[in-house]
Amino acid sequence: MTAGDKRESEVSTEPAPGLDRGSRPAPFALLLACVFAAGVASLLYEVLWVRQLGLSLGSTAIATSVMLSAFLGGLALGSTWMGRRADDLNTPSRVLLWVELGAAVLGVAAIPALEAAGHAYVFLAMSFGLTGVAATVMRVLFSLVVMLIPATLFGMTFPLVTAQGARFVRGAMAAGVVSAISSFGSATGALLCGLWLEPALGIFRSALVGAACNVIAGGLAWLVGKLSDV
Repeated sequence: MTAGDKRESEVSTEPAPGLDRGSRPAPFALLLACVFAAGVASLLYEVLWVRQLGLSLGSTAIATSVMLSAFLGGLALGSTWMGRRADDLNTPSRVLLWVELGAAVLGVAAIPALEAAGHAYVFLAMSFGLTGVAATVMRVLFSLVVMLIPATLFGMTFPLVTAQGARFVRGAMAAGVVSAISSFGSATGALLCGLWLEPALGIFRSALVGAACNVIAGGLAWLVGKLSDV
């Protein structure tokens, strides 16, 4: 073998950046599809929650503030809690399956729950004469209770996907690519919901589309779990 042939052989067997000889790009690609679908669903719900809160609370400024507080607070809680446990799971994608199914149910249920919270707020405000700060606090509390739990489930997605992805490719690559795909999915969900879904289908049926995305994400997570056993 000549020196040139030797160098060519060494180059051909060198793993691609972020990969190694134990890498499994096929299940990792499915995992990225899963996180994309989950990202679409999460921002789709966020837009719909703002719409419903505006109807329930009667103030777009308050609705936006409450939604952002609940959404970002839930993301932080879910990410912190699951981030401490995801690496210890045998197959994180199997837990992700149940997280996505739970998000599908609670994400849709939040729409009628927010409507009911609006009715409850009106009843209490009229019964006890709530005005000013007291009325605002009551509206915020009702809304946070409804939205915090599904938002917490959304926050569990990233650590679970990253922990699972690190078993297919190098950890640094897994975290970076998962973050990028999740952001792209979120932007897609917000765009589709604001420009097309909500005007065409209404709030509740648009939420069902978000639930379908969660179910797809859960199905992909199940498939990734099966491939992890191979």
